[in-house]
Amino acid sequence: MKQKAQTGIIIIFFAIIILIILVGIGYSLGYALTIGEETITIKEKWVKYSGEDAKYLISSTNEQVFQITDTIIKWRWDSSNLYAQLDEGDTCILKTQGWRFPFFSDYKNILEVSCK
Repeated sequence: MKQKAQTGIIIIFFAIIILIILVGIGYSLGYALTIGEETITIKEKWVKYSGEDAKYLISSTNEQVFQITDTIIKWRWDSSNLYAQLDEGDTCILKTQGWRFPFFSDYKNILEVSCK
């Protein structure tokens, strides 16, 4: 009887691990498919710190907020440089990826910018 209970716990444990892996793969694939393009005018830009990590944020005149972060998926490591190129009042075409999740303070990530 004790061995059946242990076997059941092991099965539940592996089922949870498999579920976590599948959700992670699904999120990654979904995120990769959310590439879009938007034209905005930059209203404000600021940096949000969390410990030693920094998140570069910009808001648009149509009340959207975007982040500029390094991304492994796109093999980009120059978010600071991209942020420094932007000025308030610029009208820009953004190539973005991702979703807005208010609960997690997560925003669409800016991949590329072309300003006029």
